[in-house]
Amino acid sequence: MLSDMDTRKDIAAKILRDELNITPAEVTRFTTGYCHSVFYVRAETGEYVLRLTSEENKGFYLGSVKWMNALARLGIPVPRVLKHGQHGDMYYALITFILGRDLGEVYHALDDRQKHGIAKELSNIQAKVSSLPSINLYGYENSPFATWLEFIESHIKRSHRRITQNNVFSADVCDTVSGIMHTLRDYFADVKPTPFLDDTTTKNVLVHNGKLAGIVDVDEICYGDSLLTVGLTNMSLLAMKADTKYIDYWLDELQASAAQRNAVTFYTLLFCIDFMGEQGMRFDNGNTVPVNQKNIESLNTIYHELLGKLS
Repeated sequence: MLSDMDTRKDIAAKILRDELNITPAEVTRFTTGYCHSVFYVRAETGEYVLRLTSEENKGFYLGSVKWMNALARLGIPVPRVLKHGQHGDMYYALITFILGRDLGEVYHALDDRQKHGIAKELSNIQAKVSSLPSINLYGYENSPFATWLEFIESHIKRSHRRITQNNVFSADVCDTVSGIMHTLRDYFADVKPTPFLDDTTTKNVLVHNGKLAGIVDVDEICYGDSLLTVGLTNMSLLAMKADTKYIDYWLDELQASAAQRNAVTFYTLLFCIDFMGEQGMRFDNGNTVPVNQKNIESLNTIYHELLGKLS
């Protein structure tokens, strides 16, 4: 019996031949991506990336095409959409290939100057994104909230559901984070629904020769506090047991206030319980987050250290 990975690869090869008139010399599936099956394609005509999306994730397919085109018009280095459409019950998008590796894959090899340079470039990119029209609501277009606080609450509730379902951590951590959230109500009340990229973290930021080469996997835009992305990136670095100089450089570029830096610590804690909720979770693309004792101990340590900074 063919695995899901083999089946998707066969579908990708068929779409390349039948829909795109491309005879591939190589089709290799990337292991990343939760809502899409993503393939590297090498052919005589060049290198490409093919993204396949199921019907249940159609909204992410439509969003990726929309936002890649919109960001390109702002001069942001994203892949160019060459062709997109539907093949049977799958949606596809053929995009240009950007040479580079995820920031998290090369972070340990970067020097401080390079980390600072990438942080500055990403800060500038987020400034460009903030010029996009706002929907005057918070979160995402397909599930907006009236306030930023409500969006944060929904985030905590999602973590609570996942932690309860996967039964690796105690859901009590979510109640603690919810209590801290309410102490920051005034800060959240001042947040404007500003457009920003919420997943340009240690992944989706491609680096080549120590410089930012491109932004990939943009399926949607978030509206609210762009420091949320800084918090997620900080949490990702902590989980990697890496230094967080990149975060310091990023916040310095933003000239972040003490209140904003405190918010980043809270957002890092918010994503800590998110990471807890993902332990043992199976995603739509078939990927399952493995559970091991070292991960559990590491996340618990990070959680308590962040609590100490917010107390």
